Amino acid sequence: MSDSTKKIKQDIESERVSRSKLGREDLEKVYLDLEKEDFPSDKRIKFIGDLAGSDEIGYHYELICEDWDRESNLNFEMGFEKHDRQGIEFLFEELNRSCNEKKKVYTAYLIGQTLSKLKHRDFYMTFKEQLSSIIVSLLETDEDILRRKLLISLGWVASSKEIDLLGRHMISDKDALSRAWSATSLMQMLYNGVEQEELQEKTKPVFAKSLAEEKDIYASGLIVEAGQIIFGKKWITSASVENKDSEKIEKAIKSALRFFKK
Repeated sequence: MSDSTKKIKQDIESERVSRSKLGREDLEKVYLDLEKEDFPSDKRIKFIGDLAGSDEIGYHYELICEDWDRESNLNFEMGFEKHDRQGIEFLFEELNRSCNEKKKVYTAYLIGQTLSKLKHRDFYMTFKEQLSSIIVSLLETDEDILRRKLLISLGWVASSKEIDLLGRHMISDKDALSRAWSATSLMQMLYNGVEQEELQEKTKPVFAKSLAEEKDIYASGLIVEAGQIIFGKKWITSASVENKDSEKIEKAIKSALRFFKK
């Protein structure tokens, strides 16, 4: 090992130990200073690193919840995976304790987001299945924004048994973006251990029906994009979808429908 590499490793370990020793009072003081300065990005990012590296999981979550309530988008969720298993267990406890629908949904989303970064850990499968069941139980919400977050997070943890559920939302959900995120979540299953062949077999008629009936141009583009990844096609570019290029999206829909209706 070179001296420079050794020095870098020593610095990283020193920073980890230093952060682990930070208590709530230390973190609160830094937060108050940041608040006075209107959270400059460089100092805020360092503070988030300190939060994630500390043992103050409860305080980290408290600030995340405050950020959700204020909708200030300070991204305090960043780095929560550094709390590892203890952090996931804490979030499940908070989810089960809460009676507030928004907080439950956002916490479930945070668990899914965190778990997606911990796939290599031995507890991943157990927590993945636990969260999937909870998300399904929350999907009855009438709030479109909350349902969208649930459908996105389901894509991070769903197994093949959720294919039909996502397919139903893709076709019948009253909200266009919820229909689109359902398709995207089906695509995400490819990266969560669901066999491509099974996914293709179960979703081909769903994509055909969805694209034939979808009226929202942006949702249609997202659905086509998800379908082309699942089925290994090249109908449209991500840029065309994001730009809501109706001409290119409509052309892609026709190509996709010819394939799906075969």
